[in-house]
Amino acid sequence: MDPLHLLDRSRRLVGALAPFPTLDAVRADPGGAALLAEADQLLATVRCHEAPGADPPAGGGPLRVVHWNIEHGNRFEAVQRALAAHPELAGADLVMLNEVDLGMARSGNRDVAFELARALGCHAAWAPLFLELTAGRGEDAGFAAGVANREAFFGLAVLSRFPLGRARQIPLPSPEGFHFRYERMLGRHCALAVEVLHPAGTFVAVSTHLEVHRRPEHRRTQMAALLRALEDERRPVLLAGDFNTSTFERGSARDSLAGLAALALTPGPALRRRLLRPDLPADRPREPLFLELRRAGFAWEPFNDFAPTLRLRFERLGEVAAMPGVPRIPSPTRASRPT
Repeated sequence: MDPLHLLDRSRRLVGALAPFPTLDAVRADPGGAALLAEADQLLATVRCHEAPGADPPAGGGPLRVVHWNIEHGNRFEAVQRALAAHPELAGADLVMLNEVDLGMARSGNRDVAFELARALGCHAAWAPLFLELTAGRGEDAGFAAGVANREAFFGLAVLSRFPLGRARQIPLPSPEGFHFRYERMLGRHCALAVEVLHPAGTFVAVSTHLEVHRRPEHRRTQMAALLRALEDERRPVLLAGDFNTSTFERGSARDSLAGLAALALTPGPALRRRLLRPDLPADRPREPLFLELRRAGFAWEPFNDFAPTLRLRFERLGEVAAMPGVPRIPSPTRASRPT
């Protein structure tokens, strides 16, 4: 799609949708069905970038893959430097990214995926998850600094040193009404599945981002839908993403209180085991999406060191924000999400 045409359409949609408080209100409006149909069309658009003159690796060695939730690209220069120069990241054959903005002021109104692809000399595919009606949440408004959004999307991306074939979206069950009402985003969770044309044989790389505001069973439902969409695939599949395997129930005040109590009262070693190994116990894991993965023949143990990967400020936890009168503690804690 022509970038200027996309910009015009997305801006018009944001302006038309922003006054509505809920999705039900949009649907009840005489023009609401047309607005949602146009938004669905834009949200189904997968964009691809071909690196001109890029020479793919010979493909004889092990495949080096990076997965990273880059938080929209708000710290774009730091992300670009890390992917180009960090000893554990630089030169990766495949870079799979979550929370990748297109035209959001918080990330400099950049085309984050394709700018990173050009800087790294990679091919790329990008798919939207949501159309943002505001500057974002949390610190996003500070990064935006009063500047208006351009296209106002964020989504998923796959960057590759090998050429890419077909790229497609796989929609997942999502709490669309919640996202529209409380986070002011229109869209749904999905996965981006891309053919990677490796010299040793084509494989499929899949990046996804699962729900964080609900329960482990909701994530299991999302994973099951994703795996059903892949069940006829006979080529190797590499699946990565932010699975949000927190192990906590969310969605109600009672859930928030129980989660806060678990964080505050569980002894450190036990809490660490819970957060670092959401796939255990193997026959009844705290995050049952791992049962779906195992049933579909996926393995994750050889590819995870189960070390902490996320430094999270306590006051950003939903369990804390949902409870009135709980003091905000600025010191960081650590948790991880296996990919």
